[in-house]
Amino acid sequence: MTNGDDVIAAARAVVRRVGVGALSLAAVAREAGISRATIYRRYASKEHLLGVIVAHELDTLERLVLGRLRFADEPRQTVHMLVREVLDYNAGNDALQAALRIDGSALTPWLIRSEGGSTLVDIVTERALTHIADSPLAQHLGPTPEAAVEFMVGVVFTQLLSPARHMSHADIAAYITEAIYRP
Repeated sequence: MTNGDDVIAAARAVVRRVGVGALSLAAVAREAGISRATIYRRYASKEHLLGVIVAHELDTLERLVLGRLRFADEPRQTVHMLVREVLDYNAGNDALQAALRIDGSALTPWLIRSEGGSTLVDIVTERALTHIADSPLAQHLGPTPEAAVEFMVGVVFTQLLSPARHMSHADIAAYITEAIYRP
């Protein structure tokens, strides 16, 4: 039987081809090689499956942050490499890139603040802060760790939506590091 990771991989393959808007549980079931009944038992709706995919992506980014924080004894380099690794991960994430290319305008509400709602930037910032705020790195982030992480996440999301043409990921990481690092 196909496991959850196989279904997520199948859903990502479908998103790469048709985007998020045209994603259907039936298409994911075909891609995963399972019956429609099986996928509907596992996921009540397309939105439920999308929530699982987003949670999977957030977990992956969280593992990246945790892996990089192991090197917090070199705070400047830690900030630089963390930003660079996230930028590289996002650039190489074919499903994310396809979703933004195909369904960018439909995804915009997830990124723009609305009354009472959290944005994806808010969610990523909060998840990163839970690890960074208690790490040795926090004392080197300014003006406050919260503001520094929010700035870092905001710039990374800006890069996702409008990739720089004249700046490399290393250049962007250096820019962010200079903006938030405090010796």
